Amino acid sequence: MKYKALFLLGLSLFTSANIMAKDINYTKGIGVYPGDPAENKAPVLEKDFVYRNVALNRAAYASSSFDYNLTAQLVTDGIISSGEPATITVSTDKGVLDLRDQAKTFDGNVHSSNVLMGDHSFIQYDWTGMKVDVTSLHILGEVAFDPQISKSGYQIQVMASNDGNHWREIGKLEGTDLPGEATQQMVSSDPNKQEAVEKLPLRELNMELPIDSAGEFRHLRLNFLMPGCAYWRIYEIGSMQNGHFVNESWMPSYHFNSVWISKKLTGLTDQAQWLKVDLGTEVNFDKVRLYWLHRPLSGRIEVSKDGRNWTNVADLHQGNSLTDSLSCNGYGRYVRLLMEKPDESQCYGLKEIQIMGKGGLSVAEKSPMSLTVNALRLNQSDFQLDRDWILRRDKNSQWVHATVPGTVLTSYMNIGAVPDDRYDNNMRQISESFFNSDFWYRNTFKIANLKQSTGDTRYYLNFDGINWKAVVFLNGNHLGNIDGAFIRGRFDVTKYLKNGENKLEVKVIHNAHFGPVKVKNEESTDLNGGILGADNPTFHASIGWDWITSTPGRDVGIWNDVYLSADKGIHLHDPVITTTLDHPDTLATMTPRVLVKNELNTSRTIMLKGWIGPVSFEKKVDILPLEDKEVSFSPDEFSQLKNRRMHLWWPNGYGEPYLYRAGYVISVIDGKRPDPIRNDSLTYQGGIREVAYKNMNTVLTMYVNGKRFVPLGGNWGFSEINLNYRGREYDTAVRYHKEMNYNMIRDWVGQIGDDEFYQACDKYGIMVWQDFWLANPWDGPDPYNDQMFLANAKDYILKIRNHPSIGLYVGRNEGDPPASLNEPLQEDVKALHPQLGYIPNSADHGVWGHGPYGVKPASFYFSHLNDKLHSEKGMPNVMNYESLCRTLKPDHLWPQNIAWGQHDYTLRGAQNGQSFNEILLKHFGPAKSAKQFTEQAQWLNYDGHRAMYESAEENRMGLLIWMSHPCWPTMVWQTYDYFFEPTAAYFGIKKACESLHVQFNPVKKVVEVVNLSKGNQNHLIVKAQILNMYGKQLFEKSIPVTIMEDETKEVLPLDLPDEDVYYIRLTLSDQKRPISENFYVEGKVEDDWKALNTLPAVRIKSNEKFRKVGDEYQGIVTVSNPNSTPAMMIRLNLVGADGVQILPVIYSDNYFHLMPGERKTVHVSYRIADGRGTTPYVRISGFNLLGNTVR
Repeated sequence: MKYKALFLLGLSLFTSANIMAKDINYTKGIGVYPGDPAENKAPVLEKDFVYRNVALNRAAYASSSFDYNLTAQLVTDGIISSGEPATITVSTDKGVLDLRDQAKTFDGNVHSSNVLMGDHSFIQYDWTGMKVDVTSLHILGEVAFDPQISKSGYQIQVMASNDGNHWREIGKLEGTDLPGEATQQMVSSDPNKQEAVEKLPLRELNMELPIDSAGEFRHLRLNFLMPGCAYWRIYEIGSMQNGHFVNESWMPSYHFNSVWISKKLTGLTDQAQWLKVDLGTEVNFDKVRLYWLHRPLSGRIEVSKDGRNWTNVADLHQGNSLTDSLSCNGYGRYVRLLMEKPDESQCYGLKEIQIMGKGGLSVAEKSPMSLTVNALRLNQSDFQLDRDWILRRDKNSQWVHATVPGTVLTSYMNIGAVPDDRYDNNMRQISESFFNSDFWYRNTFKIANLKQSTGDTRYYLNFDGINWKAVVFLNGNHLGNIDGAFIRGRFDVTKYLKNGENKLEVKVIHNAHFGPVKVKNEESTDLNGGILGADNPTFHASIGWDWITSTPGRDVGIWNDVYLSADKGIHLHDPVITTTLDHPDTLATMTPRVLVKNELNTSRTIMLKGWIGPVSFEKKVDILPLEDKEVSFSPDEFSQLKNRRMHLWWPNGYGEPYLYRAGYVISVIDGKRPDPIRNDSLTYQGGIREVAYKNMNTVLTMYVNGKRFVPLGGNWGFSEINLNYRGREYDTAVRYHKEMNYNMIRDWVGQIGDDEFYQACDKYGIMVWQDFWLANPWDGPDPYNDQMFLANAKDYILKIRNHPSIGLYVGRNEGDPPASLNEPLQEDVKALHPQLGYIPNSADHGVWGHGPYGVKPASFYFSHLNDKLHSEKGMPNVMNYESLCRTLKPDHLWPQNIAWGQHDYTLRGAQNGQSFNEILLKHFGPAKSAKQFTEQAQWLNYDGHRAMYESAEENRMGLLIWMSHPCWPTMVWQTYDYFFEPTAAYFGIKKACESLHVQFNPVKKVVEVVNLSKGNQNHLIVKAQILNMYGKQLFEKSIPVTIMEDETKEVLPLDLPDEDVYYIRLTLSDQKRPISENFYVEGKVEDDWKALNTLPAVRIKSNEKFRKVGDEYQGIVTVSNPNSTPAMMIRLNLVGADGVQILPVIYSDNYFHLMPGERKTVHVSYRIADGRGTTPYVRISGFNLLGNTVR
């Protein structure tokens, strides 16, 4: 098989000098988010020449760590801890459990488990550096047994120790009958269902274990004795409160100690380990200080400029001292501690490394007046507090520069204290226990002209989002608390602000139910979700799923905007427009609403004036003291709001998503002045659209502006793993969805909280399926605090209800919410967002979900049709080679290995990478490299995603794939990758989701025409051609077609040839031009295309022209095939003169085939700011392309 890169080296219409305009603010680079410098609030790092510890808060890496708490990060955090660090070892009769499984009986997740085999078994917990309080123990599990043998009772014995040698019984549960409660279930005698197939009865265990001698212990052992027992499956052991397990104190991540410890080296021939510090720049240093916990018997200090070639600068001292001070003469960016032989502990442990020198990186000092607020201007605009923040870990005095908005982890990453957590397995170099903490934020800003502002002005401090909770202080005064990640905070600070310096302090409280790391390997991605769901609303997915890895800190921090605002005591907020249309005409009747809050203790009378484009309205309103009142303008009262000819907001593919400038302004009538006093104002982008629904509980059907709406789109789980998306990224991602002919995005489990997301959806006509914060019941518990959940939900509905893109509210992913939440959610949607629908469940009742999630042959999708809106169906989507190189270390690229699994490409589990590999193997034979595999994979990406959507158009109920957007560098479930590189799936979807479309049904062997939204169509022509593998025509037929809107019509059966590989080419035209074109590679045996490997290599022709249009460069690329052999799977790849891709980029088409003599024109565009000022070129590659194109 041939994949040869092809470079286009021709001239453009401009030189690089034309692009290098001085006034262009170029974005920060591929994969750097936020990319717009104006939106990126990270501090600037620069070299200083102060003699100091240049390793302080610099990223460190180690060859191994004992666990996910005692990682390399901790040797440069400036904390030298005393005492023994907290660890745990869990063992059973089968041996010591690995990090993936050791917490499964105390992680709070009642679906994870350890299995104990046989009639004599045990599970033992050994802690160091900590004790656990054993006052009570509850056990949740099940037991499978042989009823012919299990007749003499059972015993569960609880043993405890403080030294691991001397044990005593502290409790016991026993009986002469069987434990637990009987079930009707029969299970395999092998818990993994791989060997034994004998069916045995199963009993459920939900029992309290009596504890006779309570106390604190370092060692705990439970012995399970039961004749005839096949296995015990233990889900959870520990104390319970209010019906919930409370085992957080069992987890070492709740007991911080700043030390790195290597893995245990017992029995290993090679006992060398290394620890490396990246100083960020080349530095001169003359001393290295080491603070040991377990010092090596031998080792050395090395230095490198590139991280690959090392020079020895000092040998470690001999002896037993736990402090080393090594003089050396070093120069380089990387300093490595190489440890060769451990002491009797059989591991290495280092508390801190200090590298003394000059020329290290530090945060550049900014102007002391950079955050000076002019109080006189706050009435006109809000003031963002987005600079000069610092933060510290609770109970630690060391402050570091913070990024706000941003998570705590982002702040540490931005100052270089931790590695880039998206690259390779760097995430696990970052300490779980360090970030499992509360954090203090501080901002010092100055106020000017406070006394000169009018006396009735009131000032407010606003928070748009923190995670998980916060306590807020200004100038030492407690303003209040914020509870939950998706509720806004607004505090009246009028009496606390002062001229001059003001100190804002925020204690951000971390999640109460942090949960352990989800450990991914080659085989699977571990169980999704977990105990973090108890804290909802929060960023539940940050605990780890099969598409995102466990994120240290779980995205704790001030993740959204903080700003000051002012008004005259009347506050306008959260508008909404409800529209009804006069059908079949579309004259609009509008009911605008807005909330008006009186911040004062006196009644007020106001004049409230509003407008929607050219339509204005006003009325007098009385407001009680401290009242937050919704004011509506009824069209019965205001005739100008009734039966108006307005531009409507339409979803993509149905019309223009027209947005009006709308707003309100308040004037206060106080009776003392002849004219009203202007007060607060509010402006927003409003859309006029009507949403309706039918059969919501059986077969949900949606209507927008009277037209049946077929949702086509995808799921977003997160925007970005570190919550670093801003306006530029949301605009790019949502525009990609528009370009794919999508019209809906599902905000899965409500994990996207940024208003910029909804603004982009409004702009591009993408409707939003809005989930609340409830994952599948299997993936985490119900929230422990209903009141907090509902307060967040109510505020969130109000926050987003002004967006015309909101299409549907959904209570829970793959399950119904508990009644205590479901009914209030339904009532709140009805009351706060009139006309919008609510369904409780994302996957049942009126809709359908549940996958499948692995790749299938195209025929599978057409033979497994669904008659409901399908909310989740997906397949892996392998990124391109360039992005793979951005994701993994060079030695992890090939063959597939655990690094692929750590980025979600596992062989088993929902994504089932093994099936992807097998189908690709059947297509072309074995791949020989990562580059070849990723190039071959684009065939499956294209065909699989096209087939999913084309099969969904048989019934036209809608499809939201799992997933359309990646939140980090993943190998599965995306349409473009994390770096905004569209994969072939993007273009297969773009093809399949055309509003007027021609397609081939591989099950019925028939050509079909689909009309989603283009009105009734007459005088269309469908042409079908069948070509052999070399492009020779075997069959051609054209027929006229008439098709109604919202119809799928079979128009032409095909008699397929007896060829190993052949092509089907379809064209749908009107009387003027082609409307839809489609091309299929087919084979006598489905998915066996190995005959393509025999195609001769060809050279094709191309030319390109680029020109500046507004803030974009737009290009036209023409590609032609002058050969007698097809040119297959042609990929256009926009790069700069530096050879690096230009991303994001819009292609009108890509990954296409050219038959002999064919020509194709592709339009390419990108934002000038994303172009780095370089000259663009289009690099072309393909399945059987050879050499350079002929220009």
